[in-house]
Amino acid sequence: MTRDARHLPQVLRFFDISVLSSASMAPAYSLASTMGPMIVAAGAFAPLSLLSVSAIMLCIAIGYAQLSRVAPNAGSSYSWIRMAFGSYAGAYGAWLLILSNVFATLATAVPAGIYTLDLIAPGRAQNPIWDAAVGAAWIAGSAVLLYAGVRPTAIVTAAALALEIGILGVAAIFAWLGPHAAIVHAATGGDVKALAFSGVGFIYAMTLGVWMSDGWELSAATSEEVAKDPTASGRGGITGLLITTATLAIAMFAFDKLGTFGGFKTNQADAMRYVADLLGAPVWRPVILTTVLVSTSSALWTTLLYLSRSIFAMGRDRVLPRALGTLDARDEPFWSLLVTALLVIGLELLTGFSPSAAAQLTLVLNGSSLFLGLLFACSAAAAVRVFWQRPEFRWTGVVIPGVGLVALMLVLGATVIFEDRTSQMYAAGGIVIGVPLALWRGRASSKAMAGEPPGQGEPTALAP
Repeated sequence: MTRDARHLPQVLRFFDISVLSSASMAPAYSLASTMGPMIVAAGAFAPLSLLSVSAIMLCIAIGYAQLSRVAPNAGSSYSWIRMAFGSYAGAYGAWLLILSNVFATLATAVPAGIYTLDLIAPGRAQNPIWDAAVGAAWIAGSAVLLYAGVRPTAIVTAAALALEIGILGVAAIFAWLGPHAAIVHAATGGDVKALAFSGVGFIYAMTLGVWMSDGWELSAATSEEVAKDPTASGRGGITGLLITTATLAIAMFAFDKLGTFGGFKTNQADAMRYVADLLGAPVWRPVILTTVLVSTSSALWTTLLYLSRSIFAMGRDRVLPRALGTLDARDEPFWSLLVTALLVIGLELLTGFSPSAAAQLTLVLNGSSLFLGLLFACSAAAAVRVFWQRPEFRWTGVVIPGVGLVALMLVLGATVIFEDRTSQMYAAGGIVIGVPLALWRGRASSKAMAGEPPGQGEPTALAP
């Protein structure tokens, strides 16, 4: 039922890429899951922290655009790190990509469970076991949609994105024009994350903002599936990043004006439900919760799309088992999709053992933000390395991504330094565990691909 295919079918256009990238950033869901912790960290400066990290992301997105143009590949970050630094570094990039996006999928599925239960069984919405079970059901449903094909997924995603941006826009107007309480930014001396303009809280909020501004890189993972226009993937990712960042910043300014510091601190795991209650009219609660659920489902299936495409490319390069790099009779990466779905469903069910819904979300959110940041940094370094001796790419391939790389590493480094000991141990563990895995799989991939013809093994040249 499967064949050892090398390339995914080219069925996407610029509009599809833009929609998928923007929807993967999931504005309503990102506000629900990340706005509360960012406001707790940076107070009234939370929207500014988002804009700051989005500027860094734009620098990196420009590097991604050039890499997608000259080396389109379903493996995106992993394949470019491999192309720039060799099989061993590529295998480590594969580890970072899988780890960060598994966390990203969980950080999407947990709120999916919370908001679904908020609508149909509010009494169970803060029960981690129920949240995990419903989130796992959402993962399974998203996998079924993806199996229908990337083009049908893009069409469904466009409708969902139009709905959530429209509702968020109306809600932001009501929040900005309506009465609101003054925000209190008082914090105890020991609560470093709440000391917003001491710099610590602001930087921590920027790291969380990596997660909020994440998703546009889906354009790179689908670059292999773009028809005719080699620049469509990069332009689509940048367009999605800019549109969604603007939507998020406007909404955060408005909702921050509406709520209080204490309110957002109490409702970190369900900030948009808190906003819905503050808007006053009873209709807002079901409308906001439905919008967040639509956004969450979009983020879930687009993250699965990114992860399954990446795992397909890793199987194709023998970093992962060869079967994962095959296509079925419909030219769909069935095995990579199936394995990805089963993996994240199992891990999602394990999050049900968290002590609370807030702890459940914080664990996966912090892990996702840090490892996504590291993956972005490695990808920017790959752009600098690949384009270093190509003068025509000096600015867009070297200087701008290089600035993004340095800025992002400073933010991530400062965040880890000021984190609690448990979070530091998780970060160190994730980084260290990847080293022996990279040595093992990098060697296996290099040996397996040594006899492949050009274009099927190690990348040997860039497109003009």
